[in-house]
Amino acid sequence: MGESKVSTFEVILLIVGVAASFLGFQLINQAYTAEKQITWMTLIAIFDWLMLLVLFILLSLTVDTSKKQLAEIRNLADSLTKKKGRR
Repeated sequence: MGESKVSTFEVILLIVGVAASFLGFQLINQAYTAEKQITWMTLIAIFDWLMLLVLFILLSLTVDTSKKQLAEIRNLADSLTKKKGRR
């Protein structure tokens, strides 16, 4: 398959994802060190942070899959137009 270029959306998604993971970890770590115990709010924050990371990963995979599908559709359309031109 051909080389694909990285779009601006993917770069922004990467930057926001890395920032959210780093900032979320730091904030949860600070809250834990301040309280010195795991409370329900800490568990909820950890669960929400992990869900956010999973959503970023799923969004990245969705963008990649849609780019591949678009390339396949273009290849199929090109091959069909070439077949039609031969007849």
